[in-house]
Amino acid sequence: MYKLILFIKTYEPDFKRVYKLLDSIDEFNKDNIPVIISVNDEHFDLLKTDCFEKYKVFRDSEIITTAITNGWRYQQIIKCNVYKLNICENYVAIDSDAVFIRDFYISDFMYDENTPYTVMQESKDLLEINEQLDMDSENLFFKRALRDTRPFFGNKGKEWDYGPNPYIWNCGVWKHFNDVFLKERNQNFDEFFIEIDQKSYSPSDCVIYGEYLLKTRLIDILPIGSLFKVYHYKEQHAIEKKELSIEQLRKIYLGVIYQSNWKKKKWYQFF
Repeated sequence: MYKLILFIKTYEPDFKRVYKLLDSIDEFNKDNIPVIISVNDEHFDLLKTDCFEKYKVFRDSEIITTAITNGWRYQQIIKCNVYKLNICENYVAIDSDAVFIRDFYISDFMYDENTPYTVMQESKDLLEINEQLDMDSENLFFKRALRDTRPFFGNKGKEWDYGPNPYIWNCGVWKHFNDVFLKERNQNFDEFFIEIDQKSYSPSDCVIYGEYLLKTRLIDILPIGSLFKVYHYKEQHAIEKKELSIEQLRKIYLGVIYQSNWKKKKWYQFF
């Protein structure tokens, strides 16, 4: 069993992006952390042949089957249940619109052999950019999701942002959540997800993980900030693009994300 893997959930509309991500992993993955890919069943055979030769590729149904079909929610269900593969103790869940920009090592994700870092921060830089763009920072997605999820776990205190992705997740935490917490509630993952969804704009996988870890302290919590520089909005990129070059960003972040919700933009031109 691997101590750590890189896990990528993708589907055919994101294949061009995921190939760019995989190229960056091939270039910068200095500790040869294993790469695992999961693909929608109907798109499985459309992935480039060399992906099957270089990485381990699973159909989504080999991880879990779900009645939730909405694309964004669906992919969260898959990512949260990687522990069911029983191939790793920890994993870095990376979205297809991410690209590594410098060398990275196991030590970027793991404090020691057994303890992963946890992305857990106040994200004040994100709050700032929202206010700059005349968007209400109190209405940010992570805050709404946290307020609707936290009551299930009885936590209090600061409004933590457990993102952005890539997330570093421990399989034991997800297994305990399913085997203990959900069992006590007589629910499966879909049912819990839907219960939150009825309260909020949408449930958040990283909020569920972070708040459950905060409640149970199943592993030591060693907080870190964003692993990647994330440009959440085109307007944000327009403001910040001249502030730091890719060469400067490399000193601070492992990678960059230009979110796929501005997919019509030729995102690759930024590199």
